[in-house]
Amino acid sequence: MNRFVKTFALCVVLLGYLCCSGCATILGGIIGYQSGELGEGLAIGAALDFGGDIINGIGQLLTDKEVRFKQKVSLDSEEGKIEFSMSDFSAERMERLMRKLEKKFERNGWSYAMVQKKRHTGRTLLSEKWRCKDGDGTEFELSILREKCKDTKISIEPTDEDALSRHAITVQIYHWLKEAAIGSN
Repeated sequence: MNRFVKTFALCVVLLGYLCCSGCATILGGIIGYQSGELGEGLAIGAALDFGGDIINGIGQLLTDKEVRFKQKVSLDSEEGKIEFSMSDFSAERMERLMRKLEKKFERNGWSYAMVQKKRHTGRTLLSEKWRCKDGDGTEFELSILREKCKDTKISIEPTDEDALSRHAITVQIYHWLKEAAIGSN
């Protein structure tokens, strides 16, 4: 009985791995070819792969939006940098987030003026520079850069090189972008 339980557990683990890895179709084809039933082996393997994809999709849907945001966005407040994963933040989504950020600036007494905007020049898909002031009057420059096949990068540079204000401004902008992305604004 103990051997049966171990064998069953191993089969369940292997089946789970195959469902999540995308290799079930290949393995099903090999087993099917060896047994003379290539079509059936491929079909069963593909069904396992498809089931694994469904399970992964459901898992992503059930993952908390804030957790997903933290996984896909990096923050370096000391350097004044926020980086958005290109896999989750398309150009259109980033455009919507930046428009929501503009509204957050206005509602909180911050000012901004776009001083440069370029689209589709070589490797650069989007480049924007804003001249901004926070609620305390600290001036800074916000830069947005999105290149082909790279993550979107936002940089904050205070005009007076005050590291403390860079940290505070970067953290505030990060929180506003998080609110805009997860829909809690």
